[in-house]
Amino acid sequence: MHDVTEDRSVARSFERWAAVEADGRSPRYAEWARGVATDAWLCAALADLEHVKRQPNLLFAAARFEGVPVAPWADVRDMIAGAWTRIRSTMLARMTQTNEARRMATLLPAIAHLRGPIALVEVGASAGLCLYPDRWRYRFGAGKYVGDASLPLLETQASPSTPLPEGLPSIAWRGGLDLQPLDPAEPDTRAWLEALVWPDATGGVDGARVDRLRTAIAIARREGADLRRGDLTTDTRALVEEAARHAPTVVVWHSAVLAYVPAFERAGFADLMGELPVTWVANEGATLEIGPPAPWAGPGDFVLRRDAEPIAITDPHGASVTWIDDIAT
Repeated sequence: MHDVTEDRSVARSFERWAAVEADGRSPRYAEWARGVATDAWLCAALADLEHVKRQPNLLFAAARFEGVPVAPWADVRDMIAGAWTRIRSTMLARMTQTNEARRMATLLPAIAHLRGPIALVEVGASAGLCLYPDRWRYRFGAGKYVGDASLPLLETQASPSTPLPEGLPSIAWRGGLDLQPLDPAEPDTRAWLEALVWPDATGGVDGARVDRLRTAIAIARREGADLRRGDLTTDTRALVEEAARHAPTVVVWHSAVLAYVPAFERAGFADLMGELPVTWVANEGATLEIGPPAPWAGPGDFVLRRDAEPIAITDPHGASVTWIDDIAT
C-alpha cells in the first residue's frame, strides 16, 4: 500500500527548498518546486524513489536533460508527467553533480596563507572542474584582481577583511574522488552539467554560468587530473597518500557535497580530516554540523571552514564571500 505520509514529506521538502534555496536565486525553480509540492501525482511518483533521489535539483536537471524546456510551470508540468519514465530512469542513473567553477573564487581565500607547491584533492569532484584554481584570473571586487589578464575570469564579491592571495597557487598535482566521476571529454558530461545549471533571475537559462561551465570543461579536457571512482568516507585516505607523494602540502577541499552524505558518514569524514596531515577546506550548507557552530549564518548560506573552523559565509554558487570579521552579529 502506498504511504501517503511519504507524499506529504516530498511536498514539504519541495516547499522548503523553494523558500530556502531557490527564492531570490532562481524564481523559475522556486515556481517549479512549489508546483511539484502541490501536485499529488508527482509527489507520489517521487515518494516511490529512495530519499537521495528525491532532490529538486536532480528532478529538474533530469527533466531538462530529457528535453523539458525552462518555461513556466503551467507549460511544463504535463511534459514532466508525460516523460516521467525517461526522467525517472535518468534520476536513477545520475547524481546531482553541479560543477560551479566560480566556487573556486570563494575557496581560494581559505588557502591564501599557504606557500609553495600544493597537491590538491577534491572529494565529490564530479568532472573535476574545481581542481584548476591556478588556471583562472579572479576579481574580488573593484580593482582587486589576482592572476594574469590572459586567463579566463571568475568574479565574486569579497568583504573587506577577506584575505586575498598574492598570486595564483602553485599546484603540483591534482586529483578528485567521486562516486560517479564524469569525463570532461564526453559530450554527455557537458549536457548533464549544463542541465544542472539553474535558470537565472529572468527565468531563462543562465548564459553566464553556461559559458563559465564550458570554459571550465575546456580547461579540464586540456589539463587533465587524476579522477577516481570512490567514496569519500572510505577512499579519501588513499588519495591523500598519493597526493602527498607529489607535494609537501596537501589541500582537501569540497563544496556542496556533504548534504548528499548521511549524517553519521559526515561525522566520520570530519574525524578523518582531523587525523590526516592536510589543510581541509569545506564550503557547505550552514545547516550541516561538521565543526563548531556558525550561528551567524542563515539557512540559505554556505559556511566556509578551514580545518573545521568557520571562517566565512559564502553564496552557494560562488557570488560572494563574507569573512568572519565582517559579519554583523
